[in-house]
Amino acid sequence: MIQKKYKISVIISGGQTGADRGALDYAIKKGIKHSGWCPFGRKAEDGIIPSFYQLIETTTPMYPARTRMNIRDSDATIIFSSDINSKGSLLTTKFCIELKKPYYVVLLDKKERKLIKDSNLRTTCQKLIIWLNKIKPDIINIAGTRESHCIGIQNKVESILELIIDKSEKEKEWPPIKPATPNLYFN
Repeated sequence: MIQKKYKISVIISGGQTGADRGALDYAIKKGIKHSGWCPFGRKAEDGIIPSFYQLIETTTPMYPARTRMNIRDSDATIIFSSDINSKGSLLTTKFCIELKKPYYVVLLDKKERKLIKDSNLRTTCQKLIIWLNKIKPDIINIAGTRESHCIGIQNKVESILELIIDKSEKEKEWPPIKPATPNLYFN
């Protein structure tokens, strides 16, 4: 039996296809406040990120800037990845460590190119709920593999979030009011 869902105030993500959009779609569907930093020009692998995703553009079209800013402006990050050694996953974990932000990695089944086998879904969800209850984030950043690198990840992430996350009664402002980071790559 899956434990009680964890309540989140805000879900943020970078707007890329795949894991990012699965998270944003879930937030919209459930009425959870959503936002996040995206590259200048709303750049994504499929063109321009649709405007119904309430994202804020960074000053650069480079992906690392939005990755770092989303980690910086969240309480914790969940990474849904098909390859923890991919450039994007390594960068995300590096920024989480550098910024001293908690993160949790959900690995995809590389052989089948699926998120996780359905037989492991319950265990994965239970572990995520335990981790969320330990960390107690109000603002969660969802990152991970693009849809083109793992067909179906967008829907699977949305399905997993449906099992583990619910809307909090607490209202949290986002983006947080803080000075701009002078250098997006090093503090």
